[in-house]
Amino acid sequence: MLLRNTLLGATALIGALASLTGHAADGRIDPGFGVDGVAILALDDVEGRELRTRTALVQPDGKLVFGGTRNKFIDSSPFDPHMRATLARLNADGSPDATFTGAAGIPGLVVLPDLVPGDQMQIIEDARLLADGSIVAVGSAEAFGPLAAFAVKVDASGALDPGFGVDGIVTLPSSYLHAMAVDAQGRIVAAGERVADGAYSSLVVRLNADGSPDSSFGPSADGNVIVGWDGVDGQGGYLTSLALTSDGHILVAGQYESNGVGMGTDYAIARLDTDGLLDTSFGGGAGWRVFRIPGDDASMVNGINKLLLQPDGAAVFGGYHQNADGNLDLVLGRVGSDGAADTGFGDPATPGFHAFSLFPGAWNHYATGVARQDDGKLIFSISYSLPGEKQDFAALRVSPTGQLDADFADAGVFIADLAPDGVFSDATALTLLPDGRPILAGAVMRSPDSPLVDLAVVRLTNDSGDRIFADGFE
Repeated sequence: MLLRNTLLGATALIGALASLTGHAADGRIDPGFGVDGVAILALDDVEGRELRTRTALVQPDGKLVFGGTRNKFIDSSPFDPHMRATLARLNADGSPDATFTGAAGIPGLVVLPDLVPGDQMQIIEDARLLADGSIVAVGSAEAFGPLAAFAVKVDASGALDPGFGVDGIVTLPSSYLHAMAVDAQGRIVAAGERVADGAYSSLVVRLNADGSPDSSFGPSADGNVIVGWDGVDGQGGYLTSLALTSDGHILVAGQYESNGVGMGTDYAIARLDTDGLLDTSFGGGAGWRVFRIPGDDASMVNGINKLLLQPDGAAVFGGYHQNADGNLDLVLGRVGSDGAADTGFGDPATPGFHAFSLFPGAWNHYATGVARQDDGKLIFSISYSLPGEKQDFAALRVSPTGQLDADFADAGVFIADLAPDGVFSDATALTLLPDGRPILAGAVMRSPDSPLVDLAVVRLTNDSGDRIFADGFE
């Protein structure tokens, strides 16, 4: 039976283990971080009511950076969103970094200006650190204004870099961007969707280091590539994750409406060469694959949330599929460097895949982050919705072959109630420290009597002290 920790219970358990063994077991809340193992970046309901994070990074100095959005309550339009893109930074011990503060006036929090005027939902979805300490991020803006994707660059203090785009901002009309990477030339590669006449097409863009479109990328020399999959017009293609190979090729993943518009989605993965052309050494000569779990023809809702490239060129992913009850179960998978399912991974009954319900009866399970430790073990942060139950922080660790790791937390699964007197806590981002300790970040509503949703961060123990592969490489 899975252990459902409260903060008090988790801390007591850590102390008991430490007294018996001299160190904490893998996958327990580290009491040396934050307050009793939990760091909170709290809002005040003046500058913000909700703080949500989508991505987490570790700086060389140990500081932690989180990208996402802040929602603000405004009396004149109480039911409308008022969301601005945000970056937050904590010190290595979990305290807010007071040197990183924008107009919000909350230490450790930078609320970016109106990136796409008129849009009321502006969200950073992915970010990367650069060698000079600056941060580049991508995201999307919509609601009450023109849909647009954006890329931004801030310096080490959180101020927009005027040398990037226009005053630190680049916008792409009628687009979403969900994932990004920075290549060896400092160019930003990002993936998402282009929307035209109601149809969603899989989009990959490449920007130069200054934010200008890279004219050497794509058939139209405009830095944009549309992945056409099987070439059927109107069928939706959605890209949620991206990774760069050691030779600069671009691996993207998500889901595609292979059965027709509105007829569900299947797993989709493609690889582009450095010019943006489909790599015909991948996917049986096509450069792409659209697929399901073997024998899972009944599932109409399948998709990849997160993808991680491994040192051997293979890639692991976390996603979902529809079970017999119509709910979305968790799916872990691995494909080889040629795009074919790796039959040495997962459940022998479904080679290349491991599908299971982490929380039986849950409406959904989503992988919100993935990282690989030096010994090949894989950690996933998980978000879920379970009717009638409080949502908690969740993560799991599996072996290199995709089996739950009994040496991590409780039989491979970490669950912690970060709001013992509140409403919910939800793990939406993951990164690893250089010694292999996981950092889980997300949202917490700590009181049923308050509308505030704060940023919550925990650091988990990692006995082995492994170095990590945050993007598949050291």
